[in-house]
Amino acid sequence: MKKILFTLILLTFVVLPGHSTSQIPEVLSFDGNSWSMFYFPLDMVKETETWHKSQDFKDNSSNTGCWRRYIGHWSIIDNKLILTEAVREKAVTYSLHRTKYVDVKLSRVFKYYSKYATPQGIFASWINDTIRIGRGNLIRDLFIGCDPNLEEEALLIIEKGVVKKVEYFHNGIVQGRSIDDFLKAINNDSLSWDGISKKVNRLIFEMKVNHDENGHISSFDLTFYKLTPEQEAIMKPRVLELLGKHRNDIPVMHILGKYVSEICTLSIFRHKKDLAK
Repeated sequence: MKKILFTLILLTFVVLPGHSTSQIPEVLSFDGNSWSMFYFPLDMVKETETWHKSQDFKDNSSNTGCWRRYIGHWSIIDNKLILTEAVREKAVTYSLHRTKYVDVKLSRVFKYYSKYATPQGIFASWINDTIRIGRGNLIRDLFIGCDPNLEEEALLIIEKGVVKKVEYFHNGIVQGRSIDDFLKAINNDSLSWDGISKKVNRLIFEMKVNHDENGHISSFDLTFYKLTPEQEAIMKPRVLELLGKHRNDIPVMHILGKYVSEICTLSIFRHKKDLAK
């Protein structure tokens, strides 16, 4: 017997500017720890164009995980955001055609950003923004992977390159293990198609999960596609009942102080036995 099959497409994700592939983050030394920084300060000013035309990038190599072709190493020094080093990964082939990657220093960055130079490094005085940093285990890796959330995160509120305020967060999964567990639970259940034409062999709908103040799932917002109003009126209560039965299998995360579940688009395929009636 064919089980109900759900195809998941995660629709809500925050894309780091200009890229659809997960990008290697910058590295920030802060508060006695090494953090991943999901922000690229060097790309925010015009100097990046002339620097990328320099000998630092003469081999024109890049990879989809680092389109900017460099990794900046930063520190917070006297509350200032300072670039201390820039490197890029270079592929080196050794015995038996094996390849490894080594860091190559990009020393010309200090020449092209010289107007921002200080004894400690390049002072990112042009930054007026909130920068998210993270470290620890991966908690959420969105569909394309562009904006992951790590176990420990902080928001740095920066004005003219100076850190004015820091907010710390502990992220985690508070319910469920993975969306796969939810899909497996649904696959083992059934759904009534009574009153629906045999021409309709699947349901496609977007599911948004709502939470109460304690993170419990309180309701669902559903948007159906390719159904008539009459068909939706029949199937929506049934789908809501099905989702409600398995609400404890839906992952709920606590991210940056808020309870969240991914918005997803699901497809429910009709059983052969329903089509045979």
